[in-house]
Amino acid sequence: MASKLPVVVILGMHRSGTSLIANLMHGVGVEFGEELLPADSFNAAGYWESKIICETHAKILGELNCDWHNPPLSFPADWWRKSSIQELKKILVDYVASNCKANDKIWGFKDPRTAILLPLWLEIFDELQLEPLYILSVRHPGPVAASLATRDRLGFALSQALWLKTNLDVLSHAGNKLRAIVDYDRWFDSGMDQARTVVKSLNLPRSISEEQIINAVEQTIHSGLRHHSSKQDEILSPIVAKFYSLLRQAATDGKMPDEIWTLTENFKNTKDLWAIWDGLVAERDAVIKATRTRLRKQKQSYTYIIISILVVFLLISSFVLLGAHNWFK
Repeated sequence: MASKLPVVVILGMHRSGTSLIANLMHGVGVEFGEELLPADSFNAAGYWESKIICETHAKILGELNCDWHNPPLSFPADWWRKSSIQELKKILVDYVASNCKANDKIWGFKDPRTAILLPLWLEIFDELQLEPLYILSVRHPGPVAASLATRDRLGFALSQALWLKTNLDVLSHAGNKLRAIVDYDRWFDSGMDQARTVVKSLNLPRSISEEQIINAVEQTIHSGLRHHSSKQDEILSPIVAKFYSLLRQAATDGKMPDEIWTLTENFKNTKDLWAIWDGLVAERDAVIKATRTRLRKQKQSYTYIIISILVVFLLISSFVLLGAHNWFK
């Protein structure tokens, strides 16, 4: 039986440092393909995300009547076997196959939406005889929420819910196949140690020199990437704070605490997460409703202002015309 080709799969919540890891992995020789999403003010070093994968993911979520920022807590059973999604899967299969066979480099990809679509990707990996090398990037939910508020105008509570769901989905579907969990903040305190751990955990077929790792870290990590306010700690949901603490411990120790598996299983089998999710999503809906009401009132206000200006203009014009008429008489 032929050995499986490795493929690096970077997982994690949006704004959690997945782009940083992809950039670092590229620095040590992992290929991410062409036609990547362009850099912008939110990711100056680039997103390292394939346009084809991102666009296909968006279409798949569309088939499930949602987007990455408003997914249901759980998708229908065997959702990935839906005929329309299987058609979209063919695009991913062809794209992945062509990239894995294009050259002799290790290929990898990242898109934060992968976490909630992992059942489909597990089928793709099996079909193509690939061995996924999973890396999970974890970042404090506070800065994640702050970043999403700036970029996507998401509420703090909703961002926490999405953060929790994303990481629960990773643990549920990737589980003990995770090769590494990295802590975003640790890059700025122990970047070299964490980089060495990640490279070693992947057990890549090609050796990567210490010099390559040093160069990749120096070119990728800088203090300007770190944003955190201690005030954000005070308003985290207790279960989100607990989950983050356990994931950070796993990143530091290199071993998943038993408690995190217990929590993950409990969420699968109880209604605890449903209650949290419903509450946070209800808050999101309330914010959306309030925003729409505010915009509608603003629109009405602008309309009144414009009408008032027009009325004043017409009155002034009338007085001017009347004065001119009297003057010429």
